[in-house]
Amino acid sequence: MAHMALADIQKKSADERKREKRLVHMTNALTRDFLESGLFHKKAKASKEDAEYLLKSMLDYLFFQERKEIQEIQGKHLRDFLLIHTPGKLKLSAEAGKAAPVTITSFLLFLEDKGHIKNGNQLGEDIKKIKSAFLKLMPKAKKTAATKKTTAKKTAKSKAKKQPEDDAKVGRNDPCPCGSGKKYKKCCGQTK
Repeated sequence: MAHMALADIQKKSADERKREKRLVHMTNALTRDFLESGLFHKKAKASKEDAEYLLKSMLDYLFFQERKEIQEIQGKHLRDFLLIHTPGKLKLSAEAGKAAPVTITSFLLFLEDKGHIKNGNQLGEDIKKIKSAFLKLMPKAKKTAATKKTTAKKTAKSKAKKQPEDDAKVGRNDPCPCGSGKKYKKCCGQTK
């Protein structure tokens, strides 16, 4: 009897190795086919490298952590991947994070079109429902020097617009009427 138990363990290990090999191959093939498809090029808002990293990570999560086959993907799995797994485990740039919901939705439509899943549209709708919650978890884009200059110009213009018409009534040391909390002489009073 002890030999049967050992044989079962060895068989199970061999079966598990076969499953892993098959799923790794499937992950690589599906990702490659999607990235070369017209659907990716039409909807792409992420670079090919970012999309490949995201999709392979998603399939690895589904196949190896959730232990699901491709046709077993449900909205719950995608929610957990996007809202729990991705923020804690994946290193996505701000742009890749922003593009992730569209990339995954396009991939799901591709999988449905190729006959791998039957619920691609429904899963895409599930992703739309959690998109804003997901985006709140993603890193924000860092402001570049050009963005900072543009923001400074917009701020100066908005202050100029908020400036009262009868400036003569505002004293130099009075709070600025634009609402900045600064003294008039250090805020809107400087523009004159």
